[in-house]
Amino acid sequence: MIFKKNFIYLAIFSLIFLFLAFSYERSDSVLKRLDRETIASNQQGVYKGNIAEDFQLLNSVGEKVSLSDFRGKKVIINFFATWCSPCQEEMPTLVQLDKEINDEKLVLLGINVTKEERNVDDVRRFLNHYEVQYEVLYDGDGKVMKDYHLIGIPTTIFIDENGKIVERLNGIVTMEMLLAHPFLQGLLNTNNR
Repeated sequence: MIFKKNFIYLAIFSLIFLFLAFSYERSDSVLKRLDRETIASNQQGVYKGNIAEDFQLLNSVGEKVSLSDFRGKKVIINFFATWCSPCQEEMPTLVQLDKEINDEKLVLLGINVTKEERNVDDVRRFLNHYEVQYEVLYDGDGKVMKDYHLIGIPTTIFIDENGKIVERLNGIVTMEMLLAHPFLQGLLNTNNR
């Protein structure tokens, strides 16, 4: 009787072990597939390490401008809105940064989240007030804002010459932050300060 009872326990234990082994083997292949899909999806995206999603928006004179137009150059993109207090606080820093860019290999682009604005005239007045000279694009339908998964503004993204996102900063950038960032080394004329 004891032998029969031990045999039943051994059989149940063996079945459980086989089930777990089979499940583990199967889950391993699912995990490998998931890893491959994750790696593939991260090659292009909107976060640090991704190749930046391309977009096409209109500038202030109605011309279409694509991010891919700047391939081969470093690009700083700053998402902003006129009603955003941190954006208002940050704007003089970006205007100063634009004045200090001394290299054709660096582009500063503003992207106004126009969908969130009352009207385009407010944006124009805002840009005139801060004497913005760098190119500003208008995200009229909010697609780029959505595609770039903005959780707030301002958001600033640094993109290298190959289109890879090397930094994504949520919140206000300061001149100290910018000057200390390796992305901008050798591209600014800091004698204007």
